[in-house]
Amino acid sequence: MRTTVAILLTLLGLAAPALAETRPAIGLALSGGGARGAAHVGVLRELERRRIPIDYIAGTSMGAVVGGLYAMGMSPDEIERTIEDIDWTAIFQDEPARATRRMQRKLEDRSFLIKSRPGVDEEAGRVNLVPALIQGQRLKLALREYTLPATAIHDFDRLRIPFRAIATDVVSGEAVVLGGGDLATAIRASMAVPAVFAPVEIGERLLVDGGLAMNLPIGGVREMGAEIVIAVDIGGPRRDRESITDVLEMLDQVASLVTWRNTQAEIATLGPRDLLLTPPLGRRMLASDFDKMLEAIAIGEQAARATGAPLDALALPAARYAAYRQAHRRADYQAPVITRLGIDNDSGLDDAVLARRIQVTPGERFDPETLAEQIERVYDQDVFETVRYRIEPEPGDDERAALHISAREKRWGTSSLQGGLELSSSGGGNSRFNLGAAYTKAPLTDLNGEWRTEIRLGEEPGILSNLYLPLDPAERWFAGLGVGYLSESLTLFDPSAQDAPLAEYQLNRFGANVKLGRNLGDWGRIALGYAHYRGDADLRVGDPGFGGYNFDVGALEFRFDIDTLDSANFPASGWAASAFGEHSRTALGATSNYDQAGIELVHALGRGRHRLITALTLAGNFGGETPLHAYYRLGGFLNLSGFNQLELSGANLGLARAIYLHAFDTGLVPTYAGASLEVGNTWARRGDIGADSLRLGSSLFLGADTPIGPLYLGYGYADGGNDALYLFLGRPWNRALIH
Repeated sequence: MRTTVAILLTLLGLAAPALAETRPAIGLALSGGGARGAAHVGVLRELERRRIPIDYIAGTSMGAVVGGLYAMGMSPDEIERTIEDIDWTAIFQDEPARATRRMQRKLEDRSFLIKSRPGVDEEAGRVNLVPALIQGQRLKLALREYTLPATAIHDFDRLRIPFRAIATDVVSGEAVVLGGGDLATAIRASMAVPAVFAPVEIGERLLVDGGLAMNLPIGGVREMGAEIVIAVDIGGPRRDRESITDVLEMLDQVASLVTWRNTQAEIATLGPRDLLLTPPLGRRMLASDFDKMLEAIAIGEQAARATGAPLDALALPAARYAAYRQAHRRADYQAPVITRLGIDNDSGLDDAVLARRIQVTPGERFDPETLAEQIERVYDQDVFETVRYRIEPEPGDDERAALHISAREKRWGTSSLQGGLELSSSGGGNSRFNLGAAYTKAPLTDLNGEWRTEIRLGEEPGILSNLYLPLDPAERWFAGLGVGYLSESLTLFDPSAQDAPLAEYQLNRFGANVKLGRNLGDWGRIALGYAHYRGDADLRVGDPGFGGYNFDVGALEFRFDIDTLDSANFPASGWAASAFGEHSRTALGATSNYDQAGIELVHALGRGRHRLITALTLAGNFGGETPLHAYYRLGGFLNLSGFNQLELSGANLGLARAIYLHAFDTGLVPTYAGASLEVGNTWARRGDIGADSLRLGSSLFLGADTPIGPLYLGYGYADGGNDALYLFLGRPWNRALIH
């Protein structure tokens, strides 16, 4: 087409000398393939080295990411640095980094309930699953930051190289060629793998990954005007029956089958002048191997280099290629000065809750990294499906722009359900089983108050209901009210022969507590409260001389918590600390006068695949005689492993632990092998405390940080020949934390 136009212009005497030297328009089609798509960067680098101009680009999924950034003006080296800098584990999670989450959520992590929370729609009276495992909150923020230089461009033909992103209409199954709108949104739609990433709404269409309809967009780039197509296919090879041996290989095979047929149909349209590059990624790299992307870049570069003469035939002379590069060079970008801030909040929260976390001052230059951190604090309110921003340049002034924040409430319900399971069996034949569920209604107030009710079934049944009420938009101050019933077992041992139980009680209590507290940023909390309970201690096993009794609890309580751990389940960095005090007096409604206090310190340290968690817990009686119903309990997985869960008890407690974790390379589900060594005990009297009474526990276990919560399978052994098997769906390792 360009040749025809040039001839006509020459005949009319209108052609400039540069136009007389025409060449065929070259289009680049980049396929999807997950992490394998990094090979596209290597291909681009070699094309530049060969002085091959690119006039049009179309990309699908990861091909849309690389193609969109290159079309915007980023060099292959810049794209590679971006890939290297991205924390791919974090970007595929919606939650903010745990160290920066609200203390309310961090303290909930100490429950054995799993983190997965189906939504509850109270109006419709139904439970809703989330539309995908990943809503794409952090991914969209990252894409927005990388595409900021193209913020004002809504026609992709006006990019440095005309570009198209390919998505699939999930209703019709048709390929959707996105040539305009918001570049970050178009790229995000192209890579929305169904059920993994939430679909993207653009206009009236609901869009998912383009690989379902056109994984290798040869037709898309040809429709743009390409006369010669360079197609790069990085789709995974199909496996034979013998090589499909685990779940990841099965999922990889299914993904390959879904895209293989439409890819072959596109390849069949290639003509004699077109080129097909297939970087030899083989089976050593799955679509989920994001830790191998730099290796994929090198393989892509080598594949393009090995193509030889067919590519050389498309090369431009040095001077003409330099002119081409100059014409397509990205202009220097400087973030605009923000003139005003707008917040679009469709939730039940007060706008002030969002405004106190978005601290942007008009007149200052836009800082995307700082804003992303602030947006994560808004998203951490656990009410929103997405929290996004857009920059709108002021008319006629590219140096100044308005900032708009859009917060969209969860469509599947802001209230939620949780569940959890713990199961242990000792060598002596004793077993323990608990099943739990919790319902959280939120937001209860416009400052994001919540009402949480937890039900436990099994060895220690109960129902606990708590109100948490922030008192200001910044959530500095809060009030709490709790009411509940709980049944617990308590075993007493002979201090001189601790393997011989003397009595076993069933403790039942019902009552309430009220507290007032201060959140110390996102790292700590201090609270004061009053608790009153009525209960009974029912003797189930033992000498009738022990007897049962009724009791009242009336106490002032103090608690101080710190938590900067990077993970609730398998931490590699950070600290957690808890300190508490309880002042029980008859004047406050208690049966007896006594004082208790305790502290626990936890530290996590990681290097590479190795992690070490150390913890020290000390608690005791500091006045009066501690009644049986106020005893501390110890025992179970990672809390003197080998003993049954919480089978040891006493007025004083001491425990030191060291837990080693080794991380396996298992893709999207982090998996660990672990070992622990624990030493400690409980004592009825301070005089009983001594090195000769310490108990030793140890364990070996496997753990997986699954999307629904941590899963543990372990074996524990303690001195005296005690051993036990443990199975947990939920978090057990901090059960020695003082509550």
